[in-house]
Amino acid sequence: MKAKVETEQAAALEAQKEQAKKERLLREQKLYNEQDFIRFYYSVYAPLLKLKQAHFQTMAKLTEAQMEEREAALKQLAEETESILQAVEKDLALAGSPLLAQAKSHFEESLRSYLDGIDEALSDQNSNALNPDGLASRLNLFTNNWLKAQGYLYKAIAMWESVYVNKQALPKELPQTVSVALWKDYPFHYRTYVAAEYLAQMKVYDSFNPEDLTARLDLLFRSQEAATLGIKDVPSAIRLLEATDAVRSGDFKQLHPKLYAGLKAPEIPMYRE
Repeated sequence: MKAKVETEQAAALEAQKEQAKKERLLREQKLYNEQDFIRFYYSVYAPLLKLKQAHFQTMAKLTEAQMEEREAALKQLAEETESILQAVEKDLALAGSPLLAQAKSHFEESLRSYLDGIDEALSDQNSNALNPDGLASRLNLFTNNWLKAQGYLYKAIAMWESVYVNKQALPKELPQTVSVALWKDYPFHYRTYVAAEYLAQMKVYDSFNPEDLTARLDLLFRSQEAATLGIKDVPSAIRLLEATDAVRSGDFKQLHPKLYAGLKAPEIPMYRE
């Protein structure tokens, strides 16, 4: 019993030291530098966005396609995924950005799950296995890993914002429900991290990215529509936008001039107009 207590105390002390070191490095602006985001974007995220686009384009075609065409399309998608996985798995120096390292690891796992899901569908004798609904049931692990990885990525960007823009620590944890008023108080990149976390909680894997959802939420909350509809928190707003198919890939860049003049962000293409 005594040994167990001592082990737990030693582990807690080590965790405190690690946290103190992290806080010191953040104050000294030695974590989450611009170059880490640039390396991550071009080595990891850009290929993943290409695959995401290919996935949704393929899903749109499957419903009307013949069986042979479905098989060919999914085999092509698997080949692209395999190629992207090999590229993403390459070593990348991210010691100064642990959240990006975690995002990379989970994205890799999501790609492996994606390949497993497609392989399972192609091996199934049931013709319904190759339609979008049949595939979705086999890609649950993929989407869970992707959404988790996405959360790490956007938290890393929020961390960059807190260190280099606002110079204020991130909140210790998210509240159980983010109200509209609280959402408006958050800086942009932290709002986008919140959006990514809600997408993960709701298991929403769609063609748009979290910054597109943030832009649509900001537009909604600026209008009188949210109040008219009685929307008081972010989850309710997301459910409304998702149910009405109101969020589109590219919404952030389209709304950027109207909503985000002077926005500071890492120098990566996803934030360029």
